[in-house]
Amino acid sequence: MKHTFSRSFATRLSIYVLSFTLIIFTTIMVLAYNYSQEKVTNYAIERTHGLLNNMVTEISSQLSSVKTTVNQSLWMLEGGLNHPDSLRHIITEVVKNNPFIVGSGIAFRPDYYKDKGKYFMPYAAFRNGKDGEIDYHVLGSQNYDYPCMDWYLIPQLLKQEYWSEPYYDEGGGNIIMSTYAKPLYNSDGEVFAIFTANISLSQFTDTISHLKPYESSYTYLLSRNGSFLTHADRSKIMNETIFSEAFDGNNQAQEQIGHEMLAGHTGTKHFNYKGKDSYAFYTPIQHIGWSVCTVCPSKIILHDLDSISREIIYTFLAGMLALFLMVYSIIRRLARPLEKFSESARQIALGRFDVKLPNVHSNDEIKDLHDSLSYMQHFLSAYVTELQATTASKERIESELSIAREIQMGMIPKIFPPYPDRNDVDLHAILHPAKEVGGDLYDFYINDNRSSFFFSKKTPPRLYFVIGDVSGKGIPASLFMAITRSLFRTLSQQAVSPARIVTEMNNSISDNNESNMFVTLIVGILDLQTGILKLSNAGHNPPFIIYPDGEVSLLEFKTYLFAGVMEDVVYSDEEITLKEGSKLFLYTDGVTEAEDIDKQLYGEEKLLEVLSQNTSSDVRSTVDAVVSSVAGHVKEAEASDDLTILLIHYKP
Repeated sequence: MKHTFSRSFATRLSIYVLSFTLIIFTTIMVLAYNYSQEKVTNYAIERTHGLLNNMVTEISSQLSSVKTTVNQSLWMLEGGLNHPDSLRHIITEVVKNNPFIVGSGIAFRPDYYKDKGKYFMPYAAFRNGKDGEIDYHVLGSQNYDYPCMDWYLIPQLLKQEYWSEPYYDEGGGNIIMSTYAKPLYNSDGEVFAIFTANISLSQFTDTISHLKPYESSYTYLLSRNGSFLTHADRSKIMNETIFSEAFDGNNQAQEQIGHEMLAGHTGTKHFNYKGKDSYAFYTPIQHIGWSVCTVCPSKIILHDLDSISREIIYTFLAGMLALFLMVYSIIRRLARPLEKFSESARQIALGRFDVKLPNVHSNDEIKDLHDSLSYMQHFLSAYVTELQATTASKERIESELSIAREIQMGMIPKIFPPYPDRNDVDLHAILHPAKEVGGDLYDFYINDNRSSFFFSKKTPPRLYFVIGDVSGKGIPASLFMAITRSLFRTLSQQAVSPARIVTEMNNSISDNNESNMFVTLIVGILDLQTGILKLSNAGHNPPFIIYPDGEVSLLEFKTYLFAGVMEDVVYSDEEITLKEGSKLFLYTDGVTEAEDIDKQLYGEEKLLEVLSQNTSSDVRSTVDAVVSSVAGHVKEAEASDDLTILLIHYKP
């Protein structure tokens, strides 16, 4: 037998083994990777925050030195207040003695020195950077109303030292700076001047920009209001805030980071930044309200881990390939006898029961397979012979059933409308057997002005009809149905009363009824001139009447014993007069007892609903609507009973 590589037993078994191995390895790799990822991430957090804390400590130290220099100069300032011109020397020394201070001044309360005018603020600053000369200026005018500046106003109101928000000092060095402002008090505790020291943020730029824990990471400094004081993208400095950047990128995570930083929190945030999975590490600079943050892509942090993982995966795949070839070779050798048995089994399946099986010398499962195939050979040979005989017999039975069905259906009226030339009555009926043949029946005919056996004069036109349901299914029921229908035709020719017809039918059926079968019947006679309807019910479902005004109701009348149970049962008639345009709907229990796949019955309520919706329809449309509704209820469920409907429309 020719096998393809992909379908062979050895291949499939090898794949199963390797698949199981792969699942185990993958599970271990995922767990190990997740564990390692957590460890690497925690290390990155500790390392980055350690570097940030060192940088924050350095910046805080620089800021503290500025405060210390100012505080140490206060004793000289107290001695020079009476000589305002001597203040030049004091602020010049402040600038000289601290490498982080680029300018210093003393802003006095307006009109503090009457001879100096309303505004008096001696100010000393480097002319061209730290290596330039120190220039001295007296600031204060209508164009420079320093009492309105935040570095003056806020410490005056709060009566405490204050670091101003960074600002661009145009004309004062054209640099971004922040001012340390210390209020000075007189003997009455009132603020009479603000001692200032200005620092340049450019000195922090180098410190912060050099902080790169990982390749492609960058660090920025935020002010108290969220403005970028330093940034890898210099265009953002003092021009954008972290919130404007977050808004432009619709990045809620970055916005949350901004709120955390402004609140002075230390933390780590995993977020998406410009399409890259990244981490943000942030910590505050105490006493000034600034915060510093380092942003690093996740793939950079996990780069070494990912490289090692890829090497392990490649090595494992190579090992899996080698293992597959080895396992396949071993299994192939062990499974080679199975190929021969497979070929033998195929020949047996094709009908060659005399094919010779391969010789087996081992005493294992292969030997058991040999014995099983040998037994199957002999069994199938006998079985096929028997099956051929059974099939021929079944075909004969099916042919006979088909003929029986044709005979049965030929016994009932099936041409509709049956009386196209009559205007006083219209009928439609259906019979759907649950099996090849069924036990339901219906029949009808009109004795149009024929002479009665009992009366010499001609009788008015009458519609004789019957609907019935034989107990049981299949051929016995169909034979019983044929007998019942023939009895109706015969006896109705002689009797003028439905009760008499049913009585004679019951006596005939009950006589020598060794099978104990029975039939439920409704026999009726409708006078087509007067509308008088006589009915006799032998255990059948009561019919529905559809009135001309659209009302639908169940026609309840006395029900007697099934026909065929016992002889000499006395049946009686029920008589009503049908109104012009009324319809009589007769049916078997195959309608109301139709079941869906959940064994839920169709029921009389559903039938009444469908009839009420089709009161104005013709007889065929009404019957089709009921049949369609029952089919919609049953759906895929197998029919459990024959379904028969007879609808009579009286319209004289």
